[in-house]
Amino acid sequence: MKKGYIYILFLFVFLVEKTNAQQDPQFTHYMYSDFLFNPGVAGSGGICATGLFRQQWAGFQDSWTDLETGKTEKYSTAPQEVLITMHAPVKILHGGLGVVLYQDKYGYQNDIAAKLAYSFKFNISGGSLGIGLAGDFLSRTVEGSRYRPIEGGDPIVATSDISDFYVDLSFGAYYLNPDKWYAGISGTHLLTGKGKNTNQSTTRHFYFYGGYSFALPFNPNWTMKPSALIKTDFTKAQYDLTIIAEWQNIVWGGISWRIDNDAIALLVGAKPFANMSTPIRGLEIGVSYDVTTSLLGYNYSRSFGGPEIMLKYCFTIIPPTSVYGYKNTRLLGNKPTEY
Repeated sequence: MKKGYIYILFLFVFLVEKTNAQQDPQFTHYMYSDFLFNPGVAGSGGICATGLFRQQWAGFQDSWTDLETGKTEKYSTAPQEVLITMHAPVKILHGGLGVVLYQDKYGYQNDIAAKLAYSFKFNISGGSLGIGLAGDFLSRTVEGSRYRPIEGGDPIVATSDISDFYVDLSFGAYYLNPDKWYAGISGTHLLTGKGKNTNQSTTRHFYFYGGYSFALPFNPNWTMKPSALIKTDFTKAQYDLTIIAEWQNIVWGGISWRIDNDAIALLVGAKPFANMSTPIRGLEIGVSYDVTTSLLGYNYSRSFGGPEIMLKYCFTIIPPTSVYGYKNTRLLGNKPTEY
């Protein structure tokens, strides 16, 4: 029955139209960055901190030549994303709290954002379901001074640096059955809005994703972890399919396919201290490299692919248990001594 959820998710992938558009940062390690777009994740899996750095379309740049001096200037316009997330369970709130910080640079635009999230937890069928809400705060700056229009005087084209500030909401649900499967559904930019200076509008984005974990029957040392992510505004969509093989919960590797003629990615990672009795046993390290399959990588030879680095650390705090003892049998029936 549980496998059926994953099959349905993969089936839904092929029923949605494709697109190349995106407003939220995009990561190949989406299974490690889902708190970015789903506040329902807050408090799942213990106290967790995750950091990601992504350089998309490495080598992509803009250049122009000054007709008077003949000097050529170049400027990197390749998208670059930095993400930091932190969340933890809070027992008194019957759920979890978390914060998201990210910077997303693409072209002559720079987004810096923060999210504050809360998730209410339910225990269901051996796992936990989180229903979350997040307040989003986005600062967007456009470097209009770098634009080089063919014809000047267009009032729509910025000629100086301009910026806007957006306040928004995100909502999501996330189910986790530890070491077996997970699934989530969420929406971002629910309020939407239009910047007065940049003249840019936010658009509602919706996410459907999930993953499953199972040991190979002929070799239980190996665990397979297929997963899928769908990003859509219900008119167009972008989606990722990933399969990862993990050996003894220590090292893993896999392949991901962004099915919109964008990229095929290779992923490798490790949990170097997973089987040790050490405070950092929850540390995970992962790297990936996107091989650009679109025209950016071949016909125009402008992109060298996209490297990405991921660090994640999770741990739990186990409260000390009180140990009681009796100094001698004469104290039976009295209050025990606490050590």
